[in-house]
Amino acid sequence: MSIKHIFLIWVIFSLVLVSGISGCTQEDNVINTQGNSEVNVDPDEAEVVVGISILKDSAADAQNEANTVTNNIINSLKAEGIPEGSIQTEQLSLYEEYDWSKETRETLGWRATQTLRVKTTDLSNVGTIVDIAVENGANQISSIDFGLSSEKEQEYKTEALADATKNAKEKAETIASSLGAKLGNIKSVSESGFYYTPYRYAMEEVAGAKAVSEAAAVMPGQVTVTASISIVYKIA
Repeated sequence: MSIKHIFLIWVIFSLVLVSGISGCTQEDNVINTQGNSEVNVDPDEAEVVVGISILKDSAADAQNEANTVTNNIINSLKAEGIPEGSIQTEQLSLYEEYDWSKETRETLGWRATQTLRVKTTDLSNVGTIVDIAVENGANQISSIDFGLSSEKEQEYKTEALADATKNAKEKAETIASSLGAKLGNIKSVSESGFYYTPYRYAMEEVAGAKAVSEAAAVMPGQVTVTASISIVYKIA
C-alpha cells in the first residue's frame, strides 16, 4: 500500500473520529427530565355487571329461559329510563355441565349464562339497577365499576399532563441551577404515559335481597389519574 493511500485513510479516519466526538458533545449539552402527575378525582359514571345462570335438562330450554330473563331485565331497565345504548351484552355461553365426583362423569344438564353491563351517569341509580335486575331474574351481580365518562377523562388528562409538564420543567431548572447553567430551548417533548384506574367494588352477595341492599350502600371511591411527560432541554 502506497504512502498516499495510507495518508488518505488516516485523513478519513480522523474526520470520522472528530465528527463522532462533536456529535456526542452536542448531544451531551442537554438535560432530559421526566415529569409525573397523579390526581385523585370523583367518578362521574358507574357500570353494573349483572347476569343470569340457568341449568336445564336441554340446551334449548336453558338458552330460551336465559334469553327470556335477559330480555325482561333489559326491557325493565329501559322502562326505568336507562337508554338502550347504555346496556351491553358482555358475555354469552352455553355448555353441558357434568358431575365429576363419582368414578364416571354424570350429566347434570345444560347451563346457559348471559351477562349484561349497564352504564349510568347517575351514581344514585346503582341500587335501582341491581334491584330491577334481581326482580326480573338475575342471579349473578358481579361488580360495580366507578369510572370517568369520555368527557371527564379528557378533562382530567389535560389537567394531569399540564401538571406533569410543570413537574418536568421544575426538575430541569433545579438540575441546571445546580450545574450553574441555564435552560435553553426545548429540544423534544413526548408523552410517556397516561392512564386512570376505575374503582371496582366486587359484590359479596351474588343476588337476592342482600345484593340489592349491598349495592344501595356502596359508596363510590375516587379514581386515580396519572400522567408522565419527557422533556429534553438544551443547555444555554
